Amino acid sequence: MIVRTTSYTNQSILNSVLEQEAKLFDAYNKINSNKKFTNISENPIDASSVIGLNNQLNRIGSYVKNIQTATTQINVQDTAFSTTIDKLQRINDLAIQAANGAGGPESIKACQTEIEELKKSIVALANTEYNGIYIFAGANSETVPYTYNEETGEILYNGTPGSDPNFERKLEISEGVKIGINAAGDSVFGAYDPANPDDPDSSYGLFKVLGDLSTALENGDQEAIRAQLDNIQGSIDHVSETQSIFSASVAKLEMTQTNLENTKLALTSQKQNLEEIEQATAISNFLKENYAYQASMQVFMQMQNNSLMNYM
Repeated sequence: MIVRTTSYTNQSILNSVLEQEAKLFDAYNKINSNKKFTNISENPIDASSVIGLNNQLNRIGSYVKNIQTATTQINVQDTAFSTTIDKLQRINDLAIQAANGAGGPESIKACQTEIEELKKSIVALANTEYNGIYIFAGANSETVPYTYNEETGEILYNGTPGSDPNFERKLEISEGVKIGINAAGDSVFGAYDPANPDDPDSSYGLFKVLGDLSTALENGDQEAIRAQLDNIQGSIDHVSETQSIFSASVAKLEMTQTNLENTKLALTSQKQNLEEIEQATAISNFLKENYAYQASMQVFMQMQNNSLMNYM
């Protein structure tokens, strides 16, 4: 009977030691992790709240990433707009010079040569690529939007037309809010078919203006050149207006990112209050559990010694 009682007592004390050891290990983990709880069962309500906050923070991270992507692409597009406007201004100056014809046919020819080079560079701008995406290709972002036949002067648009509602690439920047990040190339630059220069379906916009101007320059027709001056200015205004629309989008993106960052700070603070433990408290708990563990070990060792003496 004495042996059974001693064996039961030893096992009970050993169980107490193991339990206290687990508490000590848990207290140690909380110091290292700086967390109030290391598994959901310790505090189901707060743990559930932390999971919800993490989900919100992950969504905010995705929105901020989308905002940064959108801002970068719109800025690349903005640079293309600005450069296009600069080149159109130069074309306008040359067209005025050619229309005046002060230098005769040779002066008109010189203006034509430079304008043709400027036109090529504008086609290149319409084919602006960023990070594998053709900015002005619409939904067909991997397709080169424009092909230019230098021999015939044809400028063909291959991207998603602006008349197609699916031309716009959108990114979600906050809960349920999406923003368009691209203009359709044909809506900005148009197209030109020298075989059908008056067909509005194949010749329109900025490139029609440049195509008609090239024809007038080739023919040395000063009246026809002069007739394109208002159209050139209209193209400049159109590109500028499109640029201003996307400038407003950048302002919206900046405001949205600021709001998201503020929300992130508030949620992060809320999460910290729920799950982070003060180091002083964690160390105090560790010392308390360590003291209890040492005490239980002393009792266990004493019982072991007593058992050994009884056996002898």
